[in-house]
Amino acid sequence: MKLLDECTKEKIQNRTIDISSFECGDDYIVVCGELHDRRLVPTISLEGKPRSATSVHHMRICMKVSIRTLSIDDIEAELPVVPHEECAEMHRTLSGIRGLTLSPGFTRQVKNQLGGRSGCIHLTTLLLAMAPAAIQGFWVHNDRKPDRRSVSRELMENYLIDTCKVWRREGPLVKKVAETAGIDLNGQLEKNQ
Repeated sequence: MKLLDECTKEKIQNRTIDISSFECGDDYIVVCGELHDRRLVPTISLEGKPRSATSVHHMRICMKVSIRTLSIDDIEAELPVVPHEECAEMHRTLSGIRGLTLSPGFTRQVKNQLGGRSGCIHLTTLLLAMAPAAIQGFWVHNDRKPDRRSVSRELMENYLIDTCKVWRREGPLVKKVAETAGIDLNGQLEKNQ
């Protein structure tokens, strides 16, 4: 890439976010996310002390999501590596997420509960990355067995339509999925609900 060709190419910091979904019977998926920040070069602290290249943040969140309601029925976190002692207790801030639904407005609710002075930007970042991955896990779970596959008007409106250009309301993909599922997006009747 052109921008990378213009720099020295010495990588100084790396953040990885890895998210996986697991089936948990027919009624749940468990979504686990991991954020890992690594300082790849030695630095000097504000006090003038040398700091080695090392892991700075390593955090994990797992949440149990109901397939029926897309609500977070349980959530837990662990923070194996944090930069400050006070950070070690931040996993407790996630308790307020239990019961939230992965639906429009979720990002705002998470930022209100975990953002700013009351939470941790790194846990917030990880949790917000996990939400769309959980929806993807939901679709994969449902598509594994045709008898549990369901595409409703509500699902389309909340999780597909206008989420990107390909899924724009007037686009061919929305029309095709609605027709295949027997959903009239302009009226009130549905065959597949």
